[in-house]
Amino acid sequence: MNNTKLIDKFDKELISMFAEDEVNYWATKWGVTKETLKSAVRFSGNNSVSSVYNYLIDKNKLRLT
Repeated sequence: MNNTKLIDKFDKELISMFAEDEVNYWATKWGVTKETLKSAVRFSGNNSVSSVYNYLIDKNKLRLT
């Protein structure tokens, strides 16, 4: 597998907390504040999209529109 494809795959599965545009995107998409998103990453134990999403659902924080 080509490294570029591997990196692209991981980029789509992880939320980069260092990229303000990604933080804004996911916070807006899920209807939460940036602080809530950052907290969800911290408490879920990692920054994978699925883990953070599941954490937000479990804590009744998700507000999809």
